[in-house]
Amino acid sequence: MAAFDKVEKAVSVKTERLDLSIEDGILYCVYQEVELLDIHLASLCVQDRLNFAGGQSYPSLFDITHVKHSTKEARDYLANEGNEGVVASAIIVSSPMLKMAANFYIKVNRPKNPTRMFTGEDEAIQWLSQYK
Repeated sequence: MAAFDKVEKAVSVKTERLDLSIEDGILYCVYQEVELLDIHLASLCVQDRLNFAGGQSYPSLFDITHVKHSTKEARDYLANEGNEGVVASAIIVSSPMLKMAANFYIKVNRPKNPTRMFTGEDEAIQWLSQYK
């Protein structure tokens, strides 16, 4: 378990599931290798992110390039209550399968905050910058 008691001084933290960092007002959330992102794992990831952010809301970059599959329940959760503390979401994908899944998430699950998919981090950061 990551130590979140000194979050206000932390620039980055690595948990069992995520690499988290805040740089120039953007929260970076990089998922580690995940075979199946189910509701349980999704809620743990959200809790890790909320603990790291320390009650602050940020435009957030979610790198899901290492997530193989996700359940409908996990996607529904992440689009709604799992979006707490997220001003806007940029989702980074790397494969056609992830691109299809991210498009499905955006169009069907309809996240409650502005959400876009990107294949490159630079474009994602540029888009997120308008939400700082």
